[in-house]
Amino acid sequence: MNRKRIRYFSDNIRHMFILYAIIPAFLIACLCMGLILGIWQYSVYTTNRAANAKVSNVFQKVVDIYINEALSLSKDESLITEPIDTNKLVEIRRSMYKLFAETKYSAKLYILDEELNSVLSDYNNMPGFLIDNSCYDWGIIREIRENPQDISIKLATEEGRILCIGTSIQKQGELAGYIVVTIPADEFRLLLTQVSPQQTVITDGNGWIYLTNNYVFQDTLGRFVREQEYSEGFIQYQDKGYYLSKSKICKDKLQVYTITSHDMESRMFYTMSMFILLIFAAIIIITYFISRKVAKKSTRDIYKIAEAFEQVKKGNLERYLNIDSSVEFKEIGEAYNLMLDGLKKNIKENKELTRYAAFAQVKQLEAQFNPHFLFNTLDNIRFMSKIDPEASDKMIIALSTLLRYSISDAEEEIQVEEDMRYTESYLTILKIRYNRRFTYEIDVEEKVKKYLIPKLMIQSIIENAVKYGYAEGDTLHVTIKGFEKEGKLIFVCKDNGGGIKEDMLKQIRENLLLPVNKTNHHGIYNIHRRIQLMYHGDYGVTLESKLGEGTVVTLTLPVRMNSGL
Repeated sequence: MNRKRIRYFSDNIRHMFILYAIIPAFLIACLCMGLILGIWQYSVYTTNRAANAKVSNVFQKVVDIYINEALSLSKDESLITEPIDTNKLVEIRRSMYKLFAETKYSAKLYILDEELNSVLSDYNNMPGFLIDNSCYDWGIIREIRENPQDISIKLATEEGRILCIGTSIQKQGELAGYIVVTIPADEFRLLLTQVSPQQTVITDGNGWIYLTNNYVFQDTLGRFVREQEYSEGFIQYQDKGYYLSKSKICKDKLQVYTITSHDMESRMFYTMSMFILLIFAAIIIITYFISRKVAKKSTRDIYKIAEAFEQVKKGNLERYLNIDSSVEFKEIGEAYNLMLDGLKKNIKENKELTRYAAFAQVKQLEAQFNPHFLFNTLDNIRFMSKIDPEASDKMIIALSTLLRYSISDAEEEIQVEEDMRYTESYLTILKIRYNRRFTYEIDVEEKVKKYLIPKLMIQSIIENAVKYGYAEGDTLHVTIKGFEKEGKLIFVCKDNGGGIKEDMLKQIRENLLLPVNKTNHHGIYNIHRRIQLMYHGDYGVTLESKLGEGTVVTLTLPVRMNSGL
């Protein structure tokens, strides 16, 4: 079976820096570039569509107004059957002028009889596309003759493109004359300038251009290029980028194309993307080399601490730490040095002060901070640094707090709420170490929080539960309850672990009655012995357990409060 290769901690930090700093920054930059591209494309889309809608709406409105005027005049057959007098002529011209004042777009009105003769006396010059005899076979006249009941729309050419709107005048159901309104393309030139820089092309159904300010999409015959006639959206034409939208107006007789060029923007975006990629590539290469030195320097203190604890395991209590790189590591170093002094002091006192045996035994039991817990926690800090730097920082702070508290010069007894606060640091380390496999619950009565208890006692119970609780299961839940009952302070620590075999439980209970521990189970015995040495009463530890169901440890203490409260 292949084992995972364990790298040096400095290598892990270097890889973490690249993995969790450079790469996320690169991904964020790419996301921002994508967001900018999306916003830009959306902006092109919305402005193009808005320009198309404006031109289409204005054009349709003007055409509709003149269509209504043509339809209104077509109902008056007297225009053909009777001579038009001056009053009638003035009325017609006044109506056309009102339409011009309303739309701001000028149009010419022609009324022709069946022989294409003008019936309006003030028009001497008629456009060739109306009076030519061939008009019967093409153009607006042909459209009207084929659809006399409907409005006809047709483009004509005479010194420029002209839009023709026509309908018939009928007498007794027979075609008697023609109404034609013409609007030159130049009338709408100003409209196109109002939607600049978007470019507009207006064509008929066959692609013939009526009005345009874009000549890239116009062929040599004056038509809209056929290969783009049915295109829409972002397109490429002649190796340049455009956005094209279109809409149909005037009963689908005309089409409005709106064109936005984005070739320059596309090239700039591509250049900027390549520039950013090159920058990040350079940053990653530079970071790879610089981070080696930085990682080695940053992890120097971790190796110092690990080496110092290795010396403690070998029995060398003269290896002190001098760390000043950061507050957390400095506190760990100072706590370690104080722990060494405390250990040496306790060893010396245990040898010399035999007449204070009971007191010395209490201090010894209090100072027994499990070195395996320290080693395991430091190993976890080393490997958590590459997985979850925030959790690693939290473990370092919790460990430094716990070490400082365990070897502090505080009183033998401490308030419950203060001891529970440091116990939370211990639980924090366990929670990070075991993750989902470890849960806990603390329920302490409010009035109990002001009572005094021996410090680190609750932590020792939890440590014992974790040590033996995982025997039968993958998870462990620990519940701690504190309350006052019948004048005594009670703490109950319950776990759902593997429990204790009946013969072993009997042996532990019998050992609790002895003045000297005769088994390898130190945790519960030390707690019980410490309580008895301090209070000399009906206090101590009781133990209940059932194999496969868990263990319940009950601490019975006297109710004591600080005299200053």
